[in-house]
Amino acid sequence: MLVDSHAHIDVEDFDMDRDFIVNECRILIVNAGVDLKSNLKTLELAKKYSNIIPAIGFHPEFVKDKINELDKCIELVRYANIISEVGLDYFWIKENELRRKQIDILERFLQIAEREEKPIIIHIRGGMKDFLEIITSFKKVKFVIHSFEGSVKIANKIIELGGLISIPPIIVRDKDRQMVVKEIPLDFILTETDSPFMGPEKMSRNKPCNVKVVIKQISQLKRVEEKEVEEKIYKNFLYLIYGPLTAS
Repeated sequence: MLVDSHAHIDVEDFDMDRDFIVNECRILIVNAGVDLKSNLKTLELAKKYSNIIPAIGFHPEFVKDKINELDKCIELVRYANIISEVGLDYFWIKENELRRKQIDILERFLQIAEREEKPIIIHIRGGMKDFLEIITSFKKVKFVIHSFEGSVKIANKIIELGGLISIPPIIVRDKDRQMVVKEIPLDFILTETDSPFMGPEKMSRNKPCNVKVVIKQISQLKRVEEKEVEEKIYKNFLYLIYGPLTAS
């Protein structure tokens, strides 16, 4: 079973062929909500497609212009087993006050994840130092860094803190991500697409079944059969959702 641990199938890029895209291969797709509209659409898609797993969140970029939606997004978390997309984005958000607000919001979601024992998938772009300080207070939370773009050292630190590293198809043209995958254990890796973004080719529309591209790249880097990689990623995902007894 293939796993896309982070996608945005709700966006209009898929309005014309969503049925085909969702059913193109045998795959589980975690659809990540980013605001109120996409959270609601995500829950709708999960009712329509048996292989879509809803994840509810509030993208850190929206701290600037959609903060009025936050409480309603938090209320919707009860209807999903995964929290996503939440985190810190210092690339687009430069103001210190708004960055502090991002931290406050992330901590709220982490508190929910801890209390309700739900895994949380994290967006980090430029805020890794702050995140590593925050997450040490939430030792029981299972978390994933989606579309990881840091160093091997940071990846190992995340693993040490109990997190997983999620890799998108852009790895085929990203030497830094290739190095990370080569150096960290397969036990701590997930596949994703971030569809329709982060595709294997520049400016191409990404799609969930492109996790096959990621699996092939991981297979080559680790010199492990593709089927073995696919099976291990699936077990890693089961561990994230259900715990070690189900994944073993």
